[in-house]
Amino acid sequence: MDEVTMRAAAVERSLDNGVEIAVTGEGRTRDAIKRMVPAHVHELVQLGWNATTEDLPNGVKMTVTSPDAKEAIKLRALGFMGIMVQGSHHQQHHLMMAKGEFGH
Repeated sequence: MDEVTMRAAAVERSLDNGVEIAVTGEGRTRDAIKRMVPAHVHELVQLGWNATTEDLPNGVKMTVTSPDAKEAIKLRALGFMGIMVQGSHHQQHHLMMAKGEFGH
């Protein structure tokens, strides 16, 4: 998470129904992006959004949309990191890391 949060570049493009974000980096950052961003799509779908990723040579393109106009506005306002912290899996994930039981 630190690698993606602190070192990745995120270029956002507003869509009428959400946002498309190209998340890129080099080396360890690229590797972390390719692991973490696609894994988070499941959580976003559980929240009721349409979320997909597409592989890029140096990262991932994530598209998150909603047919609900208010949700689309929310997605654009949240941006990349705001979207990445949505959902309730974070508490469990951090507890697992603290116990040395890392897994996603």
